[in-house]
Amino acid sequence: MGKQLKYDKLELFGMSLKSLVKLLLLSKKENIHRENQGEKPLIIMGNGPSLRDFINNQMDVLKSNDTLAVNFAANSPEFFVIRPRYYVLADPRFFHDKNSHVVEQLIRNISKASWPIELFVPIKEMETSRKMFKGSKVVLTGYNDVGIHGWQWLEKWAYDSGRGMPRPRNVLIPSIMIGARLGYRDIYLIGADHSWSRDLAVDQNNHIVNFQPHFYKDEESEVRRRDALYRDIPVHEVFFNFMIAFRSYFHIRRWAEGRGVNIYNATPGSLIDAFDRKPLPK
Repeated sequence: MGKQLKYDKLELFGMSLKSLVKLLLLSKKENIHRENQGEKPLIIMGNGPSLRDFINNQMDVLKSNDTLAVNFAANSPEFFVIRPRYYVLADPRFFHDKNSHVVEQLIRNISKASWPIELFVPIKEMETSRKMFKGSKVVLTGYNDVGIHGWQWLEKWAYDSGRGMPRPRNVLIPSIMIGARLGYRDIYLIGADHSWSRDLAVDQNNHIVNFQPHFYKDEESEVRRRDALYRDIPVHEVFFNFMIAFRSYFHIRRWAEGRGVNIYNATPGSLIDAFDRKPLPK
């Protein structure tokens, strides 16, 4: 692939210095254990609208491979059909929003899983998570969500050791890093549309109208919450955050290539341009 990360020396120095401080102050020892996964791939399921086509047409592939689900996927009936081996939560809302019906439903559904499932949460949320899932069969594992960018040797050490990862602007970033650290050599991304820029509009009051379709139908309360969240955020700030997320994928790609991990984007029309395109294995 011809696209590469590009930084000038001063920018790289500043990023590296900031990352060193974050490693010292925020990073803790994680307990993700590398497993011998053999030839089986890991399929990471984003919640984009294209996931519906995979569910309708390739359910046999999803059920016969190791899968990883994220965010509100457990609130869909397909969660109990696919039975993902792994689950990743990243947004602080999942651990601190005590008045949300959809968050309560999510915790309840994950807790009801009757199959072996490992739930990954930020290390700083482990104590809260133990209380949330007390009495369930869910295996909890913590990961460092400390964003590290800078010199390649620094990134390699931080990513290899699990002390940090590319800035996790969305849950797919820690999901890919976790999959690689678990030992999977082939990782496929589906439902990773990342079509956010196509789903934005600005109304006559200069408020952002944000449409983020998922493979499931969002509840009205969740739509209202999301609209309120974006209401007073300027467009340039939204696109800046988009940039951080898309750039993080290039940091992942560079690290994964050195580790012998293949990351394939199997999502039709996805805006992620850091990974090779390849359909799911049959």
